[in-house]
Amino acid sequence: MEKVRVGMELLFLLIFIVLVASGKMMLWLTIFIISLLTAAVFGRYFCGYICPMNTLMRLSEMISMKMGWQSNSVPKWLQSRVTPWVVLILMILTTIFSKRILQREFPVLLILLFVAFFVTLRLKPWAFHNHICPYGALLRLTGKYAKFATTVNASDCIGCKKCAKVCDANAITFESPSKEARIDPSICHQCAACITICPVDAIRYQK
Repeated sequence: MEKVRVGMELLFLLIFIVLVASGKMMLWLTIFIISLLTAAVFGRYFCGYICPMNTLMRLSEMISMKMGWQSNSVPKWLQSRVTPWVVLILMILTTIFSKRILQREFPVLLILLFVAFFVTLRLKPWAFHNHICPYGALLRLTGKYAKFATTVNASDCIGCKKCAKVCDANAITFESPSKEARIDPSICHQCAACITICPVDAIRYQK
């Protein structure tokens, strides 16, 4: 499953680069809108398999971990749910201003890519996913209603917390006092990393 995910990520990163180079960003927006609407059925698979920011963030996280730069804490000003919406509004206003006043395309998505890369050099990936990314804010709205999602069979879970350690979205919490894992579908990327690592096969992608 991991090889499939990596292959999909690299494929869509290549598609993204080609669309940016050819000036056809509306096609990429179409891919995202389809992913946004279908997240209500299949969950936030865009983040786990398609998003080019997530692909580059895996690279920056590897660099950060080797250099010992990464921190588990998130600055208080980033913890507000308002932040990604502010970023989204700024993106829209900048795009409109650039097209109508400057008569040119402003590379908003490329800038967001650089922000994602450099933020992850210091903070865990979930800090960007959950507190900065405007795409994530939109997908949170539809993803929480997913008909199919990665879920935990509570009777099988042994509370080992291995799944939480590999979750880039910080979507896994543990219920007290039973210590059974619970996955929040609104922020889960459906990447299947937790499914792969679970030693008792308690996690599945299912209805």
